[in-house]
Amino acid sequence: MSKPNLPPRCPEGEHPLHAKIREALGDKALALGRLADGTPCVLVEVGSLREVAAKLAELGYDHPISISAIDLPAEGKLAMDYIFVSYLNRELVGHPLHVRFEVPRDEPRVPSIADMFPYADYEERECHEMFGVWFEGNPHMGRRFLLDEDCCIDERTGKYLYPLRKDFKVPDWQIMG
Repeated sequence: MSKPNLPPRCPEGEHPLHAKIREALGDKALALGRLADGTPCVLVEVGSLREVAAKLAELGYDHPISISAIDLPAEGKLAMDYIFVSYLNRELVGHPLHVRFEVPRDEPRVPSIADMFPYADYEERECHEMFGVWFEGNPHMGRRFLLDEDCCIDERTGKYLYPLRKDFKVPDWQIMG
């Protein structure tokens, strides 16, 4: 069986901010690249996320506008994608930075950055409900945020199901007709 043709997590390519990012992150930056739209990206290890986030804050990135995942069931992984922006640093305004790493799909655990960036709380909670990622240290994990309490629960096991995973089957609620 051939492996699916997957896009690279952080495609090769240069960006003018790479030198600053490399200097700020040091060996925490496993790879630097550029997305098709020209946006810089950096690959890191999940275990260094908090340190990376702190260093990005020192650099001038003051807000994570998105925390999401890409479900890769054939690989048994979730590819995490954090997008950091700056509203205050003139040099960084208009240059969002994607920070990416992978976690195992069967037990996705990521350190929370909500205590560092309060807005991240909402993003982490949404990512938990939609993909099942558990954010260690976020005090709101396990409480519903977007979905109803009775939504997306496996009737046989009683466990939560995650609507944005590729193996999620929409139940036949027979709403129409």
